[in-house]
Amino acid sequence: MGKKNKLSIYLIKDEFAKDDQKILSPSATLLKDYPDIGKLYYVPSSINVPRWMDSFFCGSLRDTNIFTSNARAVLLCRIVVADEKTKTFAITMGYGKNLLAEDVIEEDFGLKVVLNTIAPNSLRRINKINIGGNQKTSNEQLPLESDIDDFGFDIDRDMIGTITGTSDDEEFAKGIITGSDILSLSAEANIYNIPSFLKAVFAQYMSSAYKDKFAWIDHIRPVKNKRTIEELDNAVIYEINNKSPKVWMAVPDVINWEDVEGFRYAGRETYPDIYISVIRNSFREGLSSVKQLKDKRISAIRSDNGEVMTAWSAYRCIYAEVELRGVPYCINKGRWYSVDRDYVKTVNAEYDAIPVSDRVFLPYRQEHIREAIYSKAFAASDPSNLLLMDAKTIQYGGGHSKIELCDVLASDNTYIHIKPYSSSATLSHLFSQAVVSAELVISDPSFRAKANKKIKEQSKKRQFQIKDSDTKDITVILAILSDFEEDHPPIPFFSKIAIRYAQRRLQAFGCKVFIKNITREKE
Repeated sequence: MGKKNKLSIYLIKDEFAKDDQKILSPSATLLKDYPDIGKLYYVPSSINVPRWMDSFFCGSLRDTNIFTSNARAVLLCRIVVADEKTKTFAITMGYGKNLLAEDVIEEDFGLKVVLNTIAPNSLRRINKINIGGNQKTSNEQLPLESDIDDFGFDIDRDMIGTITGTSDDEEFAKGIITGSDILSLSAEANIYNIPSFLKAVFAQYMSSAYKDKFAWIDHIRPVKNKRTIEELDNAVIYEINNKSPKVWMAVPDVINWEDVEGFRYAGRETYPDIYISVIRNSFREGLSSVKQLKDKRISAIRSDNGEVMTAWSAYRCIYAEVELRGVPYCINKGRWYSVDRDYVKTVNAEYDAIPVSDRVFLPYRQEHIREAIYSKAFAASDPSNLLLMDAKTIQYGGGHSKIELCDVLASDNTYIHIKPYSSSATLSHLFSQAVVSAELVISDPSFRAKANKKIKEQSKKRQFQIKDSDTKDITVILAILSDFEEDHPPIPFFSKIAIRYAQRRLQAFGCKVFIKNITREKE
C-alpha cells in the first residue's frame, strides 16, 4: 500500500485554463516543470519568530528555537480527460490557495465530486444555509455516520455549502472526503501517479449519480463568480430603469412593524413603505450603477421618537428574478442565487395553486400604516365574528417562549395571520407563526387551555373559545397587505419556498390553507 497524501484540489475554469499568468497571482514563481504532469509554482517562504514571543513573553524566549513559516505552492496539472479534452487542475500546498487569482476556480467542483462518491447515510459534517428564512449559516457535525435527515436538513429551505462523508468508492478514495469549491481528501497519490488520479477525480465530477441520492442539491446555488454578479447587477439596473415588475424592494430583515413610523430614503420625507419608484427618482443624475444603490441608505424610523431604529443599503432591499444566458437567478438580501429552471416552475406552480380565500376583508387604506392598526380595524369591523389577538402572546414551554395564536381569530374556527408585504425573512416569519400556532392548538391540550384563557381576556363571547372538536376543522388564512393587485402577490422566490413548506405542514395537520392579498386602496 502506497503512502497517503492530503490533497487540496481545484478545477480551473476553461476560460483561464491555458494561461498560468491568468490563473496565478503575480507573486507566484515557477519552481519546477514536471513534463507531461504539471508545473509547480511557489512563493519563497521566510522563517519568522512568532509575534507572541515578544508581545506575551516579553523577549524572555529569544534563545529558543520556535519559528513559523508559511509555505505556499501550487501544482498546475493539465490532464487529458474524457473525449480528449484537456482540463487544468490546481493542487495547493500549505497556503497555496492564496496564489490563485479571483474567480478562476469552478464553483462547487469538490461538492459534486463528494456527492458522487459518498453514500447518503455516511455524512459526518455539513455547512448549511437556511435560504427560506433569515439565511442563517450553521456548521453541524455528528459523531457517527448519518443521513442528511439526522442533521435536521430541510431540502426545500436549506442549501449545502460544504459536505463531509465517507467515500463509497474504494477504488477512487478511501475514508473521509470533504467538498465545496475545493476537494479535500487523503489518497495514495504523488507526483508520478497524479495524472491518472485527476482523471478519476474528473470522472466523479462529471457523473450524474448524485442526482439519484441528492437531486435537490441543484435547486439553488449561491453565485460566487464576481463577473457573473456584475452582469446580474447591471441587469437589475436595466430592469429598474425600465420599471420592470421583475424587480421590487422590501425590508430585508424581520422588524417589529408596530414600532415603525415609516422609512426615510429620499430627503427628509418619511414614507410608509420602500417604493422602488421613489428610490429610482431620487438620483439626480439617474440610476446608472449598482454602487449608487449600495451607497444609498434606507432608514426605518421609530414611531415613538422619530429616530432611526435601523438602516440598510438600498441594494440589500432589492428583490429581483432575472434570467442570464437562459439561467434563472434571484437576489435576496444582497446575495445572488442561481435557480434550477424546473425547480422554479414547480415552486411557482404550487404557489399559484394555493386557494384564495373568499372571506371579505376590510379595505387596506393609507391610514393603516402598520400591521397592528389594520388588524385592529379589521377585527372592529365585525366584532361579533372577529376577535383581535394581535400581540396577545401566550407563554409556552418555559423560558421566554411566547406564541401568538394569530392576528385575528374568527368565530368559525379560522386563524387569520396578517403581515405587510416585505422580505422573505418577514414573510417566512408569518408562515412559520401559522404553522407553530396550528400545531400547538391541535396537539397540546395545555396550550389550548392557555389560549382560551387569553381569548377570554379579550372577549366573553363563547363562540371564540377553542373546543377540542375544533382541532379537526381548522382554517388558516395567510393574509398579505400589499400594493399589488394579483390574487397571489409576487412575493420573493424564497418566500414562495417558505409558504410551500408551511402549506404542506398545515395540511398534514388537517388544516385548510388559504392565501389572501389585501391590496392597498388607491388615493
